[in-house]
Amino acid sequence: MYLQQDHSLSSANSDSSEQRRMRWLKATPQLDITSTKLRTRMMALTQLLATPREKAVAIHDFVKSLPFGCSADYSPLKASDVLKLGHGDCFTKGMLMVALLRCAGIPARLRFMSLPVHFLRGIIDAEESTIVHAMAEVFLEDRWIVTDSYVPDEALQLAANARLVHENRSMGYGVHIHGSLYWTGKDDASAQCDEKDPSSLPTVDWGVADDPNSFYDHPSHSELRRNFATRLKWRLAAPVVNKRVAAIRMAHA
Repeated sequence: MYLQQDHSLSSANSDSSEQRRMRWLKATPQLDITSTKLRTRMMALTQLLATPREKAVAIHDFVKSLPFGCSADYSPLKASDVLKLGHGDCFTKGMLMVALLRCAGIPARLRFMSLPVHFLRGIIDAEESTIVHAMAEVFLEDRWIVTDSYVPDEALQLAANARLVHENRSMGYGVHIHGSLYWTGKDDASAQCDEKDPSSLPTVDWGVADDPNSFYDHPSHSELRRNFATRLKWRLAAPVVNKRVAAIRMAHA
C-alpha cells in the first residue's frame, strides 16, 4: 500500500527471515527498551492480553492517546524521554511506539517516506513540496504491517476532519479526511494517506531503520540531514505549530 520495499539499512541479505526479525527487537541509543519506565508502561498495557496483535493494538492506542506536539529537535531524545514528555510528532511518537513494541517482544521498526506536504497545510508553513515522514512497521502474523494512525491524537484528528469538511478539502492540519482513526493490527492504516487518493501517497520510500538518528546518520541519507539553518528553522517553527494545533483542538472542544 505504501511503497513497501524491505531494503533494510542494517541487515544483510544473507540473513534468514528469523534473524532479520530478531534484528528488529534490539535496543538502540534512542530505543532504550531496558528503561524501567518503558517496561512498566508496556506491562500495564499488555499484561492481560493474549496475542501479539492485541498487545500491538493496545500499544498503538496508548501512543495515539498522547497529544500530537511538534518536537524542535528529536536527535537527543530517547523513547523514555518521549514517554515522560507525554506528547510527540511522527518521529518521536513513532520512536515510542517501536520501543514499546520491542519491549513486548514484537519486532518493529520505522519506515521513512517522503509525503506531499499538503497534509500539513494549516499547521506548518512549508516551502518544500514534500516532507520526510516516519511510519511504524510491526511484524504480526508473519508479515510486516505499516501504520501511522497513532501520530495525530483522536481529538486533533476529529477536529481537523471537521475543518476539512467545512473547507471542502481532503488534506490539511496533519491528516487526510479519509485517513484511519483506528488500527486493528490486521492491515495497513494511515491517518495521513488515503490509497484511493494518489495525491496523498508517498513519493519516495527511503527504507527502514530503528530510529530517526540511525536513519539520518546512514551515509545514503546524507542529503536529507538537517543543517544548522534547517535546525534553527524547526526550533522557531515548533512552538508555532504546537500553538496552531492547540487552537484546532480548542475550537472543536
